[in-house]
Amino acid sequence: MILFLRRSLGLLILLLTLAFVVFPLGKTSWYLLTDRGLRSAAPSKFAFSLHESLSKRLPDYVDRRIASGVAETLHVGQITATESPVYGAFFYLLATDHLQAQWEQDPTLAGRAPKETGAAAIEACVRILLDPGHAHWIRTYWGDDYWQDPNCFFRTLVIGGLASHRRLTGSDEHLPFLRQLTDDLVADLDASATGLIDDYPDQCFPADVVACLAMIRRADPAREEWAKAAFHRVLANFPGELPPYMSDSDDGAALGPTRGCTNGFFFSYAREIDAAVADPLYQKLLDSFWQEGAWAAGWREFPRGSKHPEWYFDPDSGPVLWGFGTGSTGLGIGSTRLHGDHHRAGLLGAEMIAGGIPLPDGSLLLPRLVSDLEHAPYFAESAILHQLSLIGGGEPSGKAPLTLAAWLILGFELLFAVLLLRLSRHLLLPRKKPEAK
Repeated sequence: MILFLRRSLGLLILLLTLAFVVFPLGKTSWYLLTDRGLRSAAPSKFAFSLHESLSKRLPDYVDRRIASGVAETLHVGQITATESPVYGAFFYLLATDHLQAQWEQDPTLAGRAPKETGAAAIEACVRILLDPGHAHWIRTYWGDDYWQDPNCFFRTLVIGGLASHRRLTGSDEHLPFLRQLTDDLVADLDASATGLIDDYPDQCFPADVVACLAMIRRADPAREEWAKAAFHRVLANFPGELPPYMSDSDDGAALGPTRGCTNGFFFSYAREIDAAVADPLYQKLLDSFWQEGAWAAGWREFPRGSKHPEWYFDPDSGPVLWGFGTGSTGLGIGSTRLHGDHHRAGLLGAEMIAGGIPLPDGSLLLPRLVSDLEHAPYFAESAILHQLSLIGGGEPSGKAPLTLAAWLILGFELLFAVLLLRLSRHLLLPRKKPEAK
């Protein structure tokens, strides 16, 4: 009996070690060695692998969540529970759209077209974006006419998601609603004296307005010049400066400092509207927010040299450690990629996969753990997928080096693998005691 229990424990340790230590180490090492796009700003094969995994997991999650009706029981203070399910759907649809365009240029990036791999997930994400239950929190803010009120953030998600759905599927099923939604939002933006409108009453985030302009431009390419002019109106509120975290939509006044978490979102879309304006601002971002030391590299949450804390937390920033913002760095991968900043993109890509801990089912352990496991378990992975799907052109001169943090993670995994495999071997194959003479 003791031998049976011993071997059962050894087998359990062996299986867990293979799944949570050996496999992540092997997969991480493989992609770091073979995926040029993960260690630069070029298209990444790992992004296609993550897309395939999410495409399998999202449809069932969406169907179960809509059927449960839980979204209609939540209050607006439950930010991750209300925003993240639809926000993640937006990220997935845009990422699939980006990856499809890259695959059409280079089919060697994946065995199947992303629009085929993700066919069921594409439709599922549209279902959750349009589900009335998942607009319950928005109705709480804006009332039953939430499709017509300023409601910048939510309408941006729906317009961007439906525009990507139309490009991926070729279906005009939602086109009349998309046109109406776009026209109404354009009218609200044009009517604003500052070019800014609120996400929620008295809550205006300039980065979200810029994302809104980009989604309108994608939904209606004929509005390219309108979007550029509207972009210039937004930036005129803070000439030559990075946008503040929040501002007053009535007079454009900043209601706080510029921050990394919203800058990451801003630079995910600003360049496609007007690169001539976005590129100098990106240099300002580097000067104030990029932090690269001997052990790690990433984006700061608050400007370098400011009086803001080096350790901090809120729902937008996530944990801020030694000045590094987890939200700003996660949402800042795409800004380096869009600007062809291959060195910084490669540093962040390597840190992301090493710290993410890829599992046998294709998921990423750490992003799963930091997501809202009850309401939006795949949000962080969808955000990472979106960031990795962004590219801006230009050929990398080589692969970026690994930071000390990435090496330490790989080293600890190797050490744990050796120790745990030796322990499981000891339990499974106990040495026989020598017979007494």
